[in-house]
Amino acid sequence: MPQSKILLDTNAYLRLAYNLHPLLFQEFGEKKYTLYVIDDFQKEFDRNQRLKNKFYWVNKPEFKENRKKRIKVSRQNKKDIRVAQSIIWEQNITMGFGSSKPDIRALAFGYMLNIPVVTDDTDMVNLGKVLGIEVWGILELMKVMYDNNHVGIKELKALVDYMDYNNDLPYFGFKKKIKKVLP
Repeated sequence: MPQSKILLDTNAYLRLAYNLHPLLFQEFGEKKYTLYVIDDFQKEFDRNQRLKNKFYWVNKPEFKENRKKRIKVSRQNKKDIRVAQSIIWEQNITMGFGSSKPDIRALAFGYMLNIPVVTDDTDMVNLGKVLGIEVWGILELMKVMYDNNHVGIKELKALVDYMDYNNDLPYFGFKKKIKKVLP
């Protein structure tokens, strides 16, 4: 059975990777769910001093090594993703959303490869909905990981505590909502 690929945006990766390491390229569940980040992750991270200060661990060798595996795409898929990226970018501007170029690239990957993109960025979520791109929130991913015995309740609690400690919960009310979704 082929992998069921799931693409994480930068913020989703930063929220999850420290506590759930190794996070990427670890198949789990009957559907062989496997998490990836886009190839632009490192460039986006390196350009943002705030992220580099807050998430100092990202450039540690073990995390860099875990990010080396990429979603393999054909030449034609690469061309199609670039075309989709330009169309999605235009929609982003026209509709007044504030998604960044790496966000748009993640959505283009999701659209062209028909894979979910995990983000809690409101503009990305709304743009994805308008364009018919499957977008999951971190909570949905956490539920899939839990339901497929990839993580336990202790790991998820530690993850939420870490996000709370870093003042990086995805949205107001996240802690209440997670208690309703997970046991």
